[in-house]
Amino acid sequence: MEPVAGKHSSLRNECGSVNDQFHSVVNFEKLDSDYSNGYSDGDYNEKCSIPGYKKDLVRNAEPLILEEPLKPWLTLKRNVKNIKYLPSMVDISFKNRYLYVDVGARSYGSSIGSWFRKQYPKQNKTFHVYAIEADKTFHQEYGLKKGVTLVPYAAWVKNETLTFEIHRDPGEHVEVKGRGMGRIQPLRSSAGGFDGEVEKIQGFDFADWLKSMVSKNDFVVMKMDVEGTEFDLIPRLFETGAICLIDEVFLECHYNRWQRCCPGKRSTKYEKTYQQCLELFSSLRQSGVLVHQWF
Repeated sequence: MEPVAGKHSSLRNECGSVNDQFHSVVNFEKLDSDYSNGYSDGDYNEKCSIPGYKKDLVRNAEPLILEEPLKPWLTLKRNVKNIKYLPSMVDISFKNRYLYVDVGARSYGSSIGSWFRKQYPKQNKTFHVYAIEADKTFHQEYGLKKGVTLVPYAAWVKNETLTFEIHRDPGEHVEVKGRGMGRIQPLRSSAGGFDGEVEKIQGFDFADWLKSMVSKNDFVVMKMDVEGTEFDLIPRLFETGAICLIDEVFLECHYNRWQRCCPGKRSTKYEKTYQQCLELFSSLRQSGVLVHQWF
């Protein structure tokens, strides 16, 4: 049985028509109202207090990688083997629902099919998946996947239209039909031209959406790969108290990493450094959030 969609289960589409085969769960009109008036029926109106037992679990987590990897794409493969998953440490059988929220999901095989379905320990529980992905290139395949709900918008700090650039890494092969081969990221600069295609998409308040969809009695796993906007979304999760609804986090932090294509050269795609990412991970763990480094 699929979980109930939550308080805001209908959709008013503000950015064009969406194929009916996709079960989408963002009600922009209702969320806008809630954002303006505040919640009156939830437990998380103010900042939540993360319980002590969660902080104890964090102490048992795998250590953070303190030194910047020279080849992060290889570090991920090694790091996955060392991850101490929450269900391998505690019993989760008493929870009401089991949810995996993939923020920046890309294709189904990117992480849902290749990693979460196959490798994440589930204690024989069936997880429903929410795939949050704004790039239309990846949308059609989700209509064929059972147990997966596509949210075809961009996770953001409020409900608004965003301008995104379709960005392709240096040396990446792009086929004629492969417009979505590049990742999308918010444009933060208004000067000059852009190398990639530019388009507008709808962003939604991810923290408010999470609070409308999830209760403290659910078991929630979140993977976040949002091309640098983690530095906006994570503070918003704390500000709203929504962070306390998430049991385990797999976070890819984007920084000016060494380029795979060009030895000795750093990517100019992101302004943050590895040290700033490390500070973000450390802050999350110190707050009692079981977060794992994802590369």
